[in-house]
Amino acid sequence: MDNYSQHVLDAPPVILTVAGSDCSAGAGLQADLKTAHTLGVHALTAVTCVVSEVPGQVHGIQEMETSMVADQVRLCLSSFPVKAIKTGMLYSPQIVSVLAAELYEWKLPLVVDPVMIATAGSPLMMQEAIEVYEAELMPLATLLTPNLDEAAALLGSSPITEPDQLKDAASEMAYRYKCAILLKGGHLEGECIDVLVGQDSRVYEWKHPRIPDVSTHGTGCTLSAAITASLAKGMPLPMAVETGLDFVYNAIADYYRWMLPRQVDALKV
Repeated sequence: MDNYSQHVLDAPPVILTVAGSDCSAGAGLQADLKTAHTLGVHALTAVTCVVSEVPGQVHGIQEMETSMVADQVRLCLSSFPVKAIKTGMLYSPQIVSVLAAELYEWKLPLVVDPVMIATAGSPLMMQEAIEVYEAELMPLATLLTPNLDEAAALLGSSPITEPDQLKDAASEMAYRYKCAILLKGGHLEGECIDVLVGQDSRVYEWKHPRIPDVSTHGTGCTLSAAITASLAKGMPLPMAVETGLDFVYNAIADYYRWMLPRQVDALKV
């Protein structure tokens, strides 16, 4: 076997992430790239929006032209052996619709992270995009990964506040959208509980102890990217989800913080 052939055989699996760009690099495409690299997967990116944000603050959103989003996706899928796809912040109904049209023929594993609301509470999706999500993108999804606020918005229900509501809500969404649902319970009090309802209605549950005194940003992006990377490696969905959840838990446990310039100045006084 020549060296070229060996390099081809050694090439890592490829995923495509279609999401927004976060200038603080904690969420969005930047989080996806770091996650994929850590897990030994090559990530292609299609930019939907440029977001001016830092943890706790969203200052501005610049939407990409839909023709540019479509061109990025089309070029990546036709040029690389993509094994799985994830979507993050899509923002507008136009972007959702053009993306669904591009993905329709490919029939690849698709993880949809319905990014609607930032951790700080700022909206990251136009309200009118939800209907297009449901009609055009979710029928293509392998897995949908809503957090509690996103689940309530999709179901048109009151907020989910108790752990015993997770299974019923996830099951209702799986029935409605005809795909697997990973309902993330990290915003509840106490230990972190996440529930997966598969397309066969089988229920899986994972629990992780809550790590105190940590303010997270981009955990949903990181989780969906880790699951997508694991699917690209050929893992079955429950194993891919478990791998992703463990990856995020360990990332939070190993967190670090910077001291901001104003905090450094305060120490000098």
